[in-house]
Amino acid sequence: MSLRLQGKVAIVTGAAHGIGAAAARRFLAEGARVVLADVSERGLTTLAGELGPAAVAVRCDVAAEDDVAAAVDRAVAAFGGLDIIFNNAAAGAGGRILEMDRADWDRVFAVNVGGVLNGIRAAVPALRERGGGAILNTSSVAGRCASPGISAYSASKAAVESLTRSAALELREDGIRVNAIVPGLVRTRAAEASAPFLVDALGTDPDGYVTARQGRWGEPDEIAAVAAHLVSDEASLTTGQTYVLDNGATLRA
Repeated sequence: MSLRLQGKVAIVTGAAHGIGAAAARRFLAEGARVVLADVSERGLTTLAGELGPAAVAVRCDVAAEDDVAAAVDRAVAAFGGLDIIFNNAAAGAGGRILEMDRADWDRVFAVNVGGVLNGIRAAVPALRERGGGAILNTSSVAGRCASPGISAYSASKAAVESLTRSAALELREDGIRVNAIVPGLVRTRAAEASAPFLVDALGTDPDGYVTARQGRWGEPDEIAAVAAHLVSDEASLTTGQTYVLDNGATLRA
């Protein structure tokens, strides 16, 4: 494996499990030092113990500005600066538009959109101190394809892509690149937890639905590999882009 991220310092939100944990492992394997940020303290402790001294953990609710600012401060204090933030944390809530609790809607937007905004705003001063850097956000194919019962999640992920493009133009002169990944169905704990929804809303078993849509489940490591490229200097001319990782599922949406 290359050392494309040698000397870089990264924050990964939603790092305790799934895509976030896979990205943290990949970034570290490619030479970065990593701040692991998540609300799951148990998951953070386990992952930090696995990764060793090149990773530090901080409890972080990305919907809270102060928590995200504290994660940036931890990166600077522990490793001397910040070069990368991967705004990956997300929340989901099922429920049809006319039935779902408004508090659930608001929480999804607070985490999925507000969390990305908080990450950008907190990271930019530290990135400027390093002469630039990379911001990567996690969207979803749900933001592009209508699905019954997950309107809050879908709308929030569409907003993440729009915010990514706006931030890319606003921060370009600072040498800060802003991109998004758009995963399809990836085999994570969160996806497995949503399996009953797939049965109830779509009338099929989860594996059958995934096979019909994108041929197979994606794996977190596959998403992490693309994330590592986009935050590395190899992608120095890439900003404002959204990378769909769904094995072609949206080609026929």
